[in-house]
Amino acid sequence: MKKVIAEVLGPNPPCYRCTAVKENVEAVAKKLRAEGIEVEVRRLDIISREVIRKYGLLLSPVLTVNGVVKTMGWVPDKKDIETILRDAAK
Repeated sequence: MKKVIAEVLGPNPPCYRCTAVKENVEAVAKKLRAEGIEVEVRRLDIISREVIRKYGLLLSPVLTVNGVVKTMGWVPDKKDIETILRDAAK
């Protein structure tokens, strides 16, 4: 299995939806770490120049995994996030 990098992108300070996504990702990451899957969770400001250049996003919250946008504009539940992270770890 490889290392998975999950990034939650949203405004700074975060809105309630961005906070919910980050909390869901962190809960799933904790579960997966206990199973030996390395997950790093990052929080990025969606309006930073670097993020705009890299992703060109206009809608938050966004979940990226290993640099690929997986969800945008909605709060995925823990089951969806777990599926996304497990697929990325293969």
